[in-house]
Order: sequence, then C-alpha cells, then structure tokens
Amino acid sequence: MNALLSSVENFLASNVLLTNTTADVSEKARILGFDQQLLIQTGIHMITGLLLFAILGKLLFKPVKDILVKRKETIANEYETIKRETETALALKKGYELKISEINKEAEDILTQARQAAVTQENKILHEARQEADRIHARAALAIEREKEKARDDVRKEIIEVATLMASKFVAASMTELARNELFEKAINEMGEETWLN
Repeated sequence: MNALLSSVENFLASNVLLTNTTADVSEKARILGFDQQLLIQTGIHMITGLLLFAILGKLLFKPVKDILVKRKETIANEYETIKRETETALALKKGYELKISEINKEAEDILTQARQAAVTQENKILHEARQEADRIHARAALAIEREKEKARDDVRKEIIEVATLMASKFVAASMTELARNELFEKAINEMGEETWLN
C-alpha cells in the first residue's frame, strides 16, 4: 500500500513538473488555448482525481462506511432492545395494575367483613345489655316485691301486737264495749293510714 502511494506521489510530482515547464513555454504564446496539451492535462487531472478518490475510498471511505454501518446496526439493535424492554415494562405494568386492583378488592372485602362483624358484635353486645338490664329489672322488681311482703309482714306483726296489747288491756280492765271500741280506734289511729295502705 505504501508503495502504491509513493508511486502515485511520484507520478503527480512529474505531472506537475511537466505541466509547469509546458505552461511556461505556452504562456508566452497563448492566453487560453484549447489544444492537445490542455486536453492531456485535463485527462491527467481527471485520472489523478479518480485515482486519489479510489485510494481515499480504500483507505478512508470504506472504514468510515463500515463504522457507519456498524453504528446503524448498533442503533437498530438498541431500538429493538428498547422496544422489547418497553413491551416487557408494559406487561409488568398491566400485571401490577391487575394485582393492585385485586388488592384493592380484597381490602374492600376485608373492610366489608369487618363492618359486618362490627355490626354483629354491636348487636350481640346490645342484646346482652338488654338481657342484663331485664335481669336487673327483674331482680329489682323481685326485691321490691320482697320488701312489700316484708312490710306487710311487719304490719301484720304490728297489728297482732296491737291486738294482743288491746286484748290484754281489755281483759285486764274488763272494760265495757264502748271502751273497747274507743281503744281499738285509738290503736288504729296510732298505726296510721300508711300502714294499712302498704
């Protein structure tokens, strides 16, 4: 490759030298002439330009073209990778959204069950409280009834004591009927109306 470059340089240098010497001679004779010399020079310039283009194509354009092709393939591969990863991410997103909706549904079910359990527990507590209140009320009513019975028994005992006392006074004094009636009424008045009403 170096030998080819050096031969091209030698050829170009000899061409330039030949062109300069002929240009000096012909410049004196003409200003612009379309002769054989001009055509040869133009041909040589075209050949050297094509040769230079071919050499640069081999040395410079082909590696650059290869780099561009590789870069294009790399970008295409990255684009495909991004596309696959995007599809995977979308699938994962859909999966997570589905799981989140299921979790929300489960949470709503749990809350509904908790509310139902709370209402059931509340009803149970209220029912037990009513039963307890009924029991307390029944006990209180029973205690009141016992107290009434006790008060009645106390009144009876008091009446018996009064009657016994009256009888003993009656016997001891041998009173007349009128005196006995007065004594009986007096004893009743002493006991009071409340004793008889209870």
